[in-house]
Amino acid sequence: MYIESKLIEVNETLFSQDFSHDRAPTLIKEEVNIQSYSWLQARCKIQASKGLFIVETFFENEKDITDIFSVSGEYIQISYLGQGDSHLISVKGKKPIGMGRINCCYNRDTVSTIEMPANIPTHYQAVYLSKEYYLELLKNETWVAESSFHKHIVQGDFQEWGACNFPIDYSLYHILSEITKKDWDSDFKKYFLELRLKELFLSLHFCQHKLYSGVGKGITEENLEKIRTAHAYLIENFKNPPTIKSLARKVLLNELQLKKDFKKMYGKTIRSFIIDLRMKKAKSLLGKYTVTEMAAILGYKSVPHFIDTFKKHYGYTPKQGLNQ
Repeated sequence: MYIESKLIEVNETLFSQDFSHDRAPTLIKEEVNIQSYSWLQARCKIQASKGLFIVETFFENEKDITDIFSVSGEYIQISYLGQGDSHLISVKGKKPIGMGRINCCYNRDTVSTIEMPANIPTHYQAVYLSKEYYLELLKNETWVAESSFHKHIVQGDFQEWGACNFPIDYSLYHILSEITKKDWDSDFKKYFLELRLKELFLSLHFCQHKLYSGVGKGITEENLEKIRTAHAYLIENFKNPPTIKSLARKVLLNELQLKKDFKKMYGKTIRSFIIDLRMKKAKSLLGKYTVTEMAAILGYKSVPHFIDTFKKHYGYTPKQGLNQ
């Protein structure tokens, strides 16, 4: 498996990784920064070992930028556009990648053209696995027998990009964030990643099952897609959430319909959902940051308000939580 990302307008290679030869057993970590242009900043975090490539990239560009993304060999791709308005360009035209959506594919020897428009920051995360790595990773997982995506891979039935995609949920968002982190001890990172990757594929299987089981019954198909997009957008932006009005504009729904269908779909109001996301994140930060730092990270301007919200949610204060 070989992976390359090249930015056409500046003739810069963002990364180029060859997996055709054995690598050291430890995970290789790299950072790439392109800051030599007044109109473009690109920052890329990479982790790689034989058969595995993980990338998280941030773009800030004042002009349109085009990324030619090449992958050789059979591969499985899990990607997520957290921010931006990127489009996949083909002979059939432009296809939006879809912010807040997880895309899964199984393919081989592909060259993709990705267009990122000016003045819209882009953030994406992606995991690439060779077929051999994937099959070895999941060979002892009994649940894969029920996964349609896994069956396609075993049978060599390629699934092009976009054939399997759905809005992200908090579980997937959290797992991807953990996978793309670079601050784990390198001696244990490889084993940690393998566990997280298994969890990622299991969570993807659950998400597919939910979509096919008609979770959104009672909501029109058109509105259902907009509600899922709103849900995904809130997961990405819960630290600095939009107003109901701006969220409604973003997903092209009136405010009343957005609030009504969101509660019908997820069983809670948008405000309650944002609080839940913040509190889940707060619990994961316990012991790593001070209470004041936690409040700031989660977007609370008032520390007492954060403490009060935490206590209402869990029944104890953040400081008391450290002793539990």
